[in-house]
Amino acid sequence: MNIRLPLVLLGLLPIAAAAEPLAMPAWRSLTLELPPAFVVKAELERIEPDDAPLLARPRTLTPRTSRLLHLKVTSHLKWFLTTKSWLGDLWLQPDRVALQRNRLKSGKRPNLKIYRYAEDGVYRLRYRPDERNESPPDRWPLESERFYPYPRAVRQRCSVISDPYVLLILLSQDEVPGEPLCLFNKRTVYQVTLQRQGKRSISVAYRLDGDTVQTRLEAERWLIQPVPLEPQRSPEPFEFLGMEGTIEVLRDPATHLPVQFQGRVEGFPRARLSLTRVRH
Repeated sequence: MNIRLPLVLLGLLPIAAAAEPLAMPAWRSLTLELPPAFVVKAELERIEPDDAPLLARPRTLTPRTSRLLHLKVTSHLKWFLTTKSWLGDLWLQPDRVALQRNRLKSGKRPNLKIYRYAEDGVYRLRYRPDERNESPPDRWPLESERFYPYPRAVRQRCSVISDPYVLLILLSQDEVPGEPLCLFNKRTVYQVTLQRQGKRSISVAYRLDGDTVQTRLEAERWLIQPVPLEPQRSPEPFEFLGMEGTIEVLRDPATHLPVQFQGRVEGFPRARLSLTRVRH
């Protein structure tokens, strides 16, 4: 007998119907490092909708605002004989609605994935280079295309669906949102909560527009807690900045800068990404 538990028994909370518009955080670029193996750089800008290279597919979302946010995240991992790089681009509206995410992976098996958000699901297109690998990524041949429709639970509960990258912006807002978020991760929509867990004393040292900041502070401690809205589908682990599962974030209460992320990274059971550079 197949017994389906109510969503509330699975730890899923009501999701707010409306989202506060995102404000531009104080930073325009952040660099986080796990020396010497892992480096993540994030860059954020406002752009015109016509400047976003949005893919055309049936029922895809079109910009409804005069300005969009473009978040670029570059990750580089070098550990023993392993060298990998990821270049991610996210285009979203200030109301957190994700429009498209591109993910370019380099290394032994390079590929380009495009996640294009639609009214009722997400398109995923994967491109790979030919054997000679001489063409730029925008000329790679299409290897596969799939559509992941939103199941009923998602359609009923999520008025706004975004991308995990939006967490970097949300954690830099003056007020971190308390309502659960709906975030599409690879093939599945997750309910993600940002839960405050007291404070932690931490020493920080980073470059701020050419100056050096070195101090000790009582950082806010937050947990990123993901729960799949389709637990019966055995989804892939939730991933954010190369970390999987539940992730701990330490945030400066004065500047609202995320100064440390801690979680599981490939090759590291428990990794810490620390803030090393900020540009306003």
